[in-house]
Amino acid sequence: MTLLYILLGVVGTLVLLVLLVGFTSPRVARMKRSTEIAAPPDRIFPRLNSLKRFVDEWSPWTGRDPAAKHTYNEKAEGVGAKYGWDGDPKKVGTGSMEIVESVPNQRVKIKLWFKGRGEPFAGWLLEDLGGGRSRVTWDFESDAGNNPIGRIFGRLMDKFLGPDYEKGLAKLKEICEKT
Repeated sequence: MTLLYILLGVVGTLVLLVLLVGFTSPRVARMKRSTEIAAPPDRIFPRLNSLKRFVDEWSPWTGRDPAAKHTYNEKAEGVGAKYGWDGDPKKVGTGSMEIVESVPNQRVKIKLWFKGRGEPFAGWLLEDLGGGRSRVTWDFESDAGNNPIGRIFGRLMDKFLGPDYEKGLAKLKEICEKT
């Protein structure tokens, strides 16, 4: 019986610790990465404003699951353009993205949906640095609400997502500087 009380005490302490860390973590997780590209905004923007070009040309996730199914709606670019994927849960999972805001040569905002993971937002901010140079910032924001586990994962977002964003931006830079 003493072993049962000890076990219950350990489990109770772990649950309390998770709740404490979770509820003291920020509700909203934010992450961003930037790169400078030797190209003017009007050469970069079409690659941000088309989800098909994103997937085909510079997405860091393309190729992780060659068997994944990809679908696009009839809108090729801009607000309302939508892309969905259905793949191996251990590689890319299932989800979709839709452009919800598009300001030519300045900003593209995307609403994401991941099966079982909520609806965060991501997007690209494009800044004209002059002299044919631009800065592209890729951002991500997710509201975990009152979910303590989601808040804990929010603390780790930079570690999980940051390297993929860096890889994608490096591909975008390479493509834009060649053309």
